[in-house]
Amino acid sequence: MTSPARSHIRPMTRRDLGRVAAIERATFGREAWPLQAFKDLLSAFSQAKPPRGAMWVVEDPTTDEILGYAGVEVSALLGEMDIINIAVAVEHRRRGVGRLFIERIVRLCRQRGIPLLWLRVRASNRGARRFYRLMGFRERGRFQGYYADPDEPAVIMAMDV
Repeated sequence: MTSPARSHIRPMTRRDLGRVAAIERATFGREAWPLQAFKDLLSAFSQAKPPRGAMWVVEDPTTDEILGYAGVEVSALLGEMDIINIAVAVEHRRRGVGRLFIERIVRLCRQRGIPLLWLRVRASNRGARRFYRLMGFRERGRFQGYYADPDEPAVIMAMDV
């Protein structure tokens, strides 16, 4: 069993995409991003000047196993950062991996002077909403019809950094 203390965050690379896509499918099912979306984002983020986003994985350094991934995008106005995607493999949940990502993202916001961090989460995903509240996010609104199959709103959660 991997502990978050032994795990580390590193930038996502193309060689990670097979495992990332598998975690994505297991987490989000029919609404999972296709592999090409991850490829496109990695390419776009690597070429953008100034940097417009980042994607990371948490890896177990003893096994090289990818435990989860996260991605962020910086607003063109530079006043906010959006967590565009975050997921932890089912077998590694509730072990601190998500916390590592949020702490890394908050540090990045502070380093770049970005005062607002936000995300969208399915309204029925009570576990994720509870986790985000524990991390300091607060509900700021709803985006009706954001998710399909079943149709339900996204809860917009934000944190003042």
